[in-house]
Amino acid sequence: MNNQLHSPSQYDETTPVLVVGGSLVGLCMSLFLSRQGIDSLLVERHPGTAIHPRVAGLTARTMEIFRAVGAESAIRQVEPVFSLDSKVPLVESLVGQEFDNLMEDFSAFFSPASPVQGSLIAQDVLETVLYTLATQAGGELRYDTELVGFEQDEEGITATIRNRGSGTSCRVRTRFLIAADGSRSGIRKQLGIGQHGEGSLGHFISMVFEAPGLMDLFHKRQAVMCFLANETVSGALVAYTGSEARPNLFRLDTGYDPEEEALADYPEARCLPLIRAAIGIPDFPVQLKTVLSWEMVAHISDCFQQGHVFLVGDAARAQPPAGALGGNTGIAEAQNLAWKLAAVLRGEAGERLLDTYDAERRPLADYTVEQVALLSQQRKNEGSEGITVDTLAINMGYRYSVGAIVSEDDKNLPLVQRPDLWMGQPGTRAAHVVLERQGKSHSTLDLFGSHFVLLVGPNGQNWLDAARRTIDVLHLPLDVYRIGGEAGDFIDAGSTFCDTYGITPTGAVIVRPDGFIGWRSQGVGENAQELEQTLTEVLTTLLFR
Repeated sequence: MNNQLHSPSQYDETTPVLVVGGSLVGLCMSLFLSRQGIDSLLVERHPGTAIHPRVAGLTARTMEIFRAVGAESAIRQVEPVFSLDSKVPLVESLVGQEFDNLMEDFSAFFSPASPVQGSLIAQDVLETVLYTLATQAGGELRYDTELVGFEQDEEGITATIRNRGSGTSCRVRTRFLIAADGSRSGIRKQLGIGQHGEGSLGHFISMVFEAPGLMDLFHKRQAVMCFLANETVSGALVAYTGSEARPNLFRLDTGYDPEEEALADYPEARCLPLIRAAIGIPDFPVQLKTVLSWEMVAHISDCFQQGHVFLVGDAARAQPPAGALGGNTGIAEAQNLAWKLAAVLRGEAGERLLDTYDAERRPLADYTVEQVALLSQQRKNEGSEGITVDTLAINMGYRYSVGAIVSEDDKNLPLVQRPDLWMGQPGTRAAHVVLERQGKSHSTLDLFGSHFVLLVGPNGQNWLDAARRTIDVLHLPLDVYRIGGEAGDFIDAGSTFCDTYGITPTGAVIVRPDGFIGWRSQGVGENAQELEQTLTEVLTTLLFR
């Protein structure tokens, strides 16, 4: 990696990107940057990765992102078993009467629109996997290390970090600072960035416990979690089991009023009866591991960027856990930002490309937080009746209407809809199409992730010729594939590629490194010289050169 900054004597260290926060999204930033060939330094004030399960659900779209950076197989090795028959029931207790199924649609996890399925891996297990992968990829990760302060100028950031064990401090010079420091982000507060949204939606006590044999009751219900209400307790019971390393771990969440109670009011003697009431068996063997308190909020930062500083994850927007979209949204933010930072640091793009991070992700954050808050309230107040929030559409079917795209006349298009309803419009996720090559099956999604990709129809030879010359002129990596052409090309197994991407056999599509369509030509008969000029202009526009 040849992207280290020059190190003036007044700095102890330099790094192209400093990531503050080593939880889920921060680790993803480190891994994604390394896969793009960019060095980074990550600091995290805690001594290690997460020690509590927290998030337990990666959607199919998120697993597509991990597949693109080579992380899918490592996740699959430690994930729990997950079935399409799973449900999230509303019950009196785990063994009591069932009133409703609050999540009949698991399409965000299992969808024919994707070549992969989602995962129920818990966050603490996932972070261990990501830590290993990020380290192997070349990222420098320093835990037990905190950001003391930072100053910003026109060229970048000067930050002071301190090892909490030794007390040793050092000054780090970086071009870009990534705030992955959570919903109470100190970086966001120092920048004076405000927030909007509904605010607090409730306070909760989480009781993490072990209960051998309890998973058998979940299997009997075909439940991955359940919401419950009885005379003793109401809340949510979550299973974190399925992996060999941790087969008997669960969590009970119940609401509390922080003006009337505190965490200290939930000792083991009070928690165990609540857990057993949630299970529905008074003498069920339970071992309490820890008790935590947390607040459900709906907050969106007023901007995701200020100068050379970018907010990601909960620092950018924090939302209820309903629909399992919080961590998944943060991972998508990290992917969106990582390729743009890499393009700028490699000298392939103008710095104005970075402005598109806020332009693309913040409107989507407003929509997502609003919808997830609605889903949370509907589940609380009504059960599944009246729920119209489509988690698949939110997670996989959104569109960037402005940003690093060459838009068409699409003023009447929705911001979000089911992914199968899109037909290759710029700003939408490039669709999964089954391809074949040399007797092996592939997905179009397997072609994306490192560089811009030009996909052309079966009669798009002129595009191929133009692309070769464009690469030489722009000195830009560009992967080029013809779908359904001559021997050696990818075979369009179902003859659906052109229709799915909304082009004719002579058309072409440019897909960004994050798998979103940046531009398309539905079909032209121009000569290679004119097509070269078109490609040059399009890529120059997409990269803000």
